[in-house]
Amino acid sequence: MNHDILLSEVRYAERLCQRTARLYRNTQATLVFCGVLGGSGVLSAVGGLMPLWVPMGGALLAAAAGAVGLAMRPADKAAVADADGKRYAQLRTQAQSMDAAQLQTALNKLHETDSAEIEALRDVAYNDAVLEIGQPGFVVPLTARQKLLSALA
Repeated sequence: MNHDILLSEVRYAERLCQRTARLYRNTQATLVFCGVLGGSGVLSAVGGLMPLWVPMGGALLAAAAGAVGLAMRPADKAAVADADGKRYAQLRTQAQSMDAAQLQTALNKLHETDSAEIEALRDVAYNDAVLEIGQPGFVVPLTARQKLLSALA
């Protein structure tokens, strides 16, 4: 395979890792915010001035945010995606001194240890890489879900 194409593939993988990590970090921040907001609702019961639905809703929100955070562990997944992105960035800088066969071997080796990817972010990361190399004609149209994920990540 051509060395430039392999470099583009490395950059695409790096962008996918960056987008994935950003999505998980934003998810973690949202869950923490919901937990704090729900906890504040629960504390409103102390004063007794709020209607009963406020602390009940707060308790449900805090419990749901906590449960999703424990089950999903977005901070851990963000850290793994960040580490993968750094490995691809390191390969990209080392690639200048490699020929195409060496780069293909190194890329295949990195793909073996990749973390799980979010399928809907693939086209988003591809568009990022295509725009970075100055080829806007190859941009893939995004679905509504992919546009939302693009905004979140």
